[in-house]
Amino acid sequence: MAKKVERVLVPLDFSEEAEKALDFAKAQGWEIIVLHVLEEGMLEKIYPWFSEPGIDFKKFVEERKEITLKELEKYEAVKRIVKVGKCWKEIVETANEENVDLIVMTERGSGGEKIFGSCAERVVKHADKPVLIVR
Repeated sequence: MAKKVERVLVPLDFSEEAEKALDFAKAQGWEIIVLHVLEEGMLEKIYPWFSEPGIDFKKFVEERKEITLKELEKYEAVKRIVKVGKCWKEIVETANEENVDLIVMTERGSGGEKIFGSCAERVVKHADKPVLIVR
């Protein structure tokens, strides 16, 4: 017998596309945890342009996490998480850490890939939890 879905992880990148997964999960009445991953490589690229003079990289990352967590407050969820790392790895790890029943995400987010996004593809390939792709 299949386990009833109650608690889900919805990764968000603040794109309208990714928010479709959140809307779908809300419509099901599931308990939702939202996650945003700050990509390591992207943080290193924007650091010189978005940091205040004299601030070290570690402090810059902490500030970005705080800003992002505040931005996640606009989404209805039982928990909001911000992590730094590779998108797919952090999604898979968070799903296990939070013991969710399902990962709900769209096939692509703000990256705009044409068929299936690289993050979604890797999550499907590596996740220990079921993954539902919302179109």
